[in-house]
Amino acid sequence: MFKRGKNQMGKPEYSISNKSILNKKFRIKNSIAMVYNKETKILNLFKTNTRESIYLRIDYDIIDLLQQFDGKINLSNIISKNVFQEKEIIQLVIYLNKNKILIEHDVNYELDIFEANYRIINFLEDFCCKTSEVVQSLEKLNKSTVLIFGLGGVGSWIVDTLARSGVKNFILVDDDIVEQTNLHRQNLFFPDQIGKFKVDCIEEGLKLINPDINIKKYIKKLDSFFFNSFMDDFDLAINCADFPNVDTTTRIIGSECMTRNKPHIIGGGYNLHLTLIGQTVIPFKSACYECFSMKLQEINNDDVKDLKKLYRPTRKIGSFTPLCTIAASLASLEAVKIICGFFDDLVNTSKRIEFSIETMDFKIMDIERNPNCKICGCK
Repeated sequence: MFKRGKNQMGKPEYSISNKSILNKKFRIKNSIAMVYNKETKILNLFKTNTRESIYLRIDYDIIDLLQQFDGKINLSNIISKNVFQEKEIIQLVIYLNKNKILIEHDVNYELDIFEANYRIINFLEDFCCKTSEVVQSLEKLNKSTVLIFGLGGVGSWIVDTLARSGVKNFILVDDDIVEQTNLHRQNLFFPDQIGKFKVDCIEEGLKLINPDINIKKYIKKLDSFFFNSFMDDFDLAINCADFPNVDTTTRIIGSECMTRNKPHIIGGGYNLHLTLIGQTVIPFKSACYECFSMKLQEINNDDVKDLKKLYRPTRKIGSFTPLCTIAASLASLEAVKIICGFFDDLVNTSKRIEFSIETMDFKIMDIERNPNCKICGCK
């Protein structure tokens, strides 16, 4: 009766020997829209958050059946109320749970936590198969520590976005003060704060978002000696520092994170950082900063081999707030996935992604981990 359409995700492996599933409770996720076409007998299950569809060929309209999965009654009771065969319903439930249409309701959300975070919970459910996994993800967001270098056009938006997403512990590194030219593109800074250290202003802003946020500040330049005296632990590092240049800061932070085996995000890219979406690095699993450097050097050699680089210490490229927030938002989304452990859903690993302001398109170049890389190729 239930037939899988060719356009749905993957091929499910069914196992119905374990009858314990009959005592479990399931719920259709709030993000799922359902449409059944009686003529084609195709059921379209649409994930509104991620814009994905799963198509199933089913002989009968089973939307009424699926709506019975409310997380309050167990599967056995649902089966007893319907004419479909037990085996067929179990197969369907296993498949829909595996493909994150149905979520197993194994724990209840605490009311105060749900009311304060119900939109975040709705989003996290798209990556989880059980409500307990959602609760664990919220706990990880609350307990994990994010280390951010550079609180400028990208970093100031990232720290704000992560704070609003449930991250409560930050280590912030920046020695700059707020200047007049920062106000048009950087977040959490205001005219009466000109001349103050950025880390202090960011702390004031984050405390307004959530008084329980914990911040450790370093009013210090990032140089090759920084980590000699840095003993703090962290779960994720994000590089948005561009002095003296992004290449240099990337190598300093990337090297330390590879040594510590910590995931990190190059939030500002390697060059022209407002149109490059910084890559995500999972140590020894994805391409590292050196893999990128070698690949880009190989690509650029033919184009620049006969050119002489001009040294212009006062050169400033343009900066535009929407571009800052695009780069920051995408880096923040990857950060949330890393913190919650959704590694299979990461997008920016082993890729160079460039956004075009003219076409609103993303140009994506795959850059695989180099087995001969001196940094990550040995494992």
